[in-house]
Amino acid sequence: MDNKVKVDGLTFVPYLTRDEIQKQVERIGESLRKDLEGSSPVFLCVLNGAFIFAADLIREIGINDCRVAFVRYASYEGTSSTGHVRQLTGLTEDITDKDVVIIEDIVDTGLTAQTMIEDIKKKNPRSVRFVTLLHKPESSKTGFTPDYAAFEIPPKFIIGYGLDLDGKVRNLRDIYVIEEE
Repeated sequence: MDNKVKVDGLTFVPYLTRDEIQKQVERIGESLRKDLEGSSPVFLCVLNGAFIFAADLIREIGINDCRVAFVRYASYEGTSSTGHVRQLTGLTEDITDKDVVIIEDIVDTGLTAQTMIEDIKKKNPRSVRFVTLLHKPESSKTGFTPDYAAFEIPPKFIIGYGLDLDGKVRNLRDIYVIEEE
């Protein structure tokens, strides 16, 4: 893990290592494997931030009879939420009577999560589960709680492992937090 990462004039310091992340991916993968036994789920990866987490998690779950689809929502600009959720790419897959697992990178205010679930439920799935890598319960404006969360974190801005700053630094293997001054 690099000691510090600088991007766009901001400095980030180590927060979660790839090993810590992998342990949580394994834990959630095992839970989902048990919970979805006998199912042919549809894993719904939320772009862009969740793609690395989703790939690792889906491999860990190990259900071969599954499908993967992608949606894209936006609510962030720079380091803060705008408070408005926009769907950029919607679901085109038929999920009628399917077990759907939404895989998200981070739940902050809960607005995007609730919007996605409402959108998905309109398509008549058998069930909807919500998985997130990171959950910031202190930032919630809705009281939303994910079904599975790898980590609960304070309301700080983070990057790495798919999470970005204006599209940059998604490639980092570890997660970093903005340095306090």
